[in-house]
Amino acid sequence: MKANLTGVGWVNTAGAGWGRQGPFRAGGDGPLPKLSRKDVSPGSFPRFGRMDSYSRLGVSAISLALKDAGLDEWTDPREIAIIASTVYGCLKTDEDYCDTVIPEGGRLASPHLFVYALTSTFLGEAAIHFGLSGPSFALSESVLSGLPGVSMAMRGIGKGEYDSALAGVCDAGAPPALAGIGRSVPGALFFVLQNENSSRRPSYGTLTQNGSGTLFYDGKEVEDLNTLASICTASIT
Repeated sequence: MKANLTGVGWVNTAGAGWGRQGPFRAGGDGPLPKLSRKDVSPGSFPRFGRMDSYSRLGVSAISLALKDAGLDEWTDPREIAIIASTVYGCLKTDEDYCDTVIPEGGRLASPHLFVYALTSTFLGEAAIHFGLSGPSFALSESVLSGLPGVSMAMRGIGKGEYDSALAGVCDAGAPPALAGIGRSVPGALFFVLQNENSSRRPSYGTLTQNGSGTLFYDGKEVEDLNTLASICTASIT
């Protein structure tokens, strides 16, 4: 299976960016940058301010990846899939919601937080705002990799289920009680994969997948998504 890699967008502790803006820098543990609506969309996006921090993180990285691929503006819905991998998902939001449920026997339960108590909610927010009508999945991993999601996106494109897909990772990091286990690093990183007839901009390179599911970028095995993003954007000055 084969797909062109046409966009990269990320938000991590080193900052936020997209591939044609400059080289990717991997983040580490620590606070993520504060994100505003202007980071995501030049137009109106009133729901952005209502989102939990996990959803803002994922929607922002998706927005930057679409911008990099020239797909951020639209008039008609596009059949673009979204596949995101995560370890902790919206666990912090779930905890905050439970804190509103326990007192008063649930009478003070927050409807605002309840909306974002699913790990996949931000995929729907992105699909609505950016006109993405393809399938959307959130994959739960024990240790964050993102490679299974990219493989799934490759299979969908290869089978003709859709022409384009966003695939990557989104994780807000471990809550304090689980800190230090090292299953994920906070941040979000998404790639735009397209078949060769759908690209609006020149591709960074070509992703292929062999029969056992191993991914290759321009013939070299993909070790992890951070390395893939670094290689893709290394030539950007």
